[in-house]
Amino acid sequence: MTIDKLTIRNYKCFDETGTSIEALKSINVIIGKNNSGKSSVIDVFKFLTTNDSTFFKNRRNGKAPEIEFEHIVNDRLIKQSFDSSVSGGDIGMNHQQFGLSLVNSTLTYTINENGKNSFKGLNKNIPNGARQYFERYLSLIHFPLNGKIFSHLSAERDIQPESPRADLALNTNGVGATNLIQTIINRDNYDSNLIEKTLLNELNKIINPDIDFTRILVQQNENGNWEIYFESADDGRVPLSKMGSGVKTVLLVLILLYVKPKIDSKNVGDYVFALEELENNLHPSLQRRLYYFIYQFAKSNNCVFLLTTHSNIVIDLYNSLDETQILHISKLENRTTIKSTLKETELRTILDDLDVRASDILQSNGIIWVEGPSDRTYINNWIKLLDNSLVEGYHYSIMFYGGRLLSNLSFDYDLINKELIPLLKLNNNSFVVIDRDGKTINAKLNDTKTRIQNEIGENKAWITKGREIENYLSNDALQKWLKEDYNIDCTFDNELNTKLEDNIFKIGKAIEKIQYNLNKNKYANEIVKYIDKTNFEILDLKQNLDNLISTIKRWNKI
Repeated sequence: MTIDKLTIRNYKCFDETGTSIEALKSINVIIGKNNSGKSSVIDVFKFLTTNDSTFFKNRRNGKAPEIEFEHIVNDRLIKQSFDSSVSGGDIGMNHQQFGLSLVNSTLTYTINENGKNSFKGLNKNIPNGARQYFERYLSLIHFPLNGKIFSHLSAERDIQPESPRADLALNTNGVGATNLIQTIINRDNYDSNLIEKTLLNELNKIINPDIDFTRILVQQNENGNWEIYFESADDGRVPLSKMGSGVKTVLLVLILLYVKPKIDSKNVGDYVFALEELENNLHPSLQRRLYYFIYQFAKSNNCVFLLTTHSNIVIDLYNSLDETQILHISKLENRTTIKSTLKETELRTILDDLDVRASDILQSNGIIWVEGPSDRTYINNWIKLLDNSLVEGYHYSIMFYGGRLLSNLSFDYDLINKELIPLLKLNNNSFVVIDRDGKTINAKLNDTKTRIQNEIGENKAWITKGREIENYLSNDALQKWLKEDYNIDCTFDNELNTKLEDNIFKIGKAIEKIQYNLNKNKYANEIVKYIDKTNFEILDLKQNLDNLISTIKRWNKI
């Protein structure tokens, strides 16, 4: 979603210098340490949807909060706001022509307590007479979230038995959820299928295979309060109050997404959902299913999510998906800032903030071990081309063993050697990709690679048939890459990718100046744009990919 760059000043932890948010996506993950300002960002977006003037009561050092926007002037709004039939005054020339001369300038404006835009300035000098036109111009700018419905679920939440009441309000802490469900099920002016079928089916999608509920119902308990019950083949009828908080969290999310819009007679796309720390008391596998469900929901319904979290699982998942961003809130030299995280180095900073440990890879459904980042780029691209339903961070994770470090790794449970790292103890669902590195196709594998293959099992080890993983790249893809990205015409030997003694990126002067080995991951991300399904019939690439995909599906029981 395109938004004008916004800067927050003088609000709670944000000082008068302020901090900026430059984009808004379908999924916006807000990460930071405790008390870093995550909830303050939620407050800002709540104001931008509701225009609740109480936002301005939170003064910092006696100064009122300010939300400033930077907007790039466009010709469409200039033509609507500047008069084409007026000339003279301190503007001099035709007023609309003058306005058009300012297209692509940066206009700054603020939003006041009434939700109105107020002109602040332009990065070019303008005569006083132009100001009235820019005030008119600003009246035509609508923040994309203006008029949206803000739907909020706080980190402290629960679902308890409740006495019946007339209204169907749902508080941010979950109060009202039981009454809402019992009303829809029991009153004939509502369609009970919304709860008994739609909500139940979506709940099962997320919590399966851990639980499979066959029915949801409400009954009055001995105190006369309504209680939600679930039935399953294994446990019979169980009250929700006796279940873990994980089921309650998932249920509250589904109520916000499916039930409240129906009750409010609104389209889901009209909502901004702010969900805080959903991972609290959720098992890692349930976190993955819930957060991936939210991602699919956002894409299908064109709505916006703001998610605060401390979970590295959320980072793993959303960092690999489109239309998502991670906003990292941090404090440096007494200033709180927000940064959209795109680079691996920035992700490591976030993981440090969250105190994520190496042992957290126990939580992954399965791990593909590769030598380095470029291998990950190629493998993710190949998997996506063959089966785009599989998602890194949700169905599998990729970890690096670092080439020469392979000799210090082990997939043998019983190998008692303190110099080796027992990777299967980190995660039993493991698959390893290893470069052959031999000079001929019949070259004997070295002892380390043979040992690893024997330990993990041949069907869980992919040893490249060529010298390295790059030998699986088609000549056609490489030629297109060099031509399109570097304007280099280069013709390869048709048998090039089968010649193990050759490194394909060191042949020919044109390729030598690319210096692939000095920046493998950069070039890998460029090359994958030119790989398609016609490029799989190289060596044993398709065979190994089919095996890898089948393995991932077994890990996930799909």
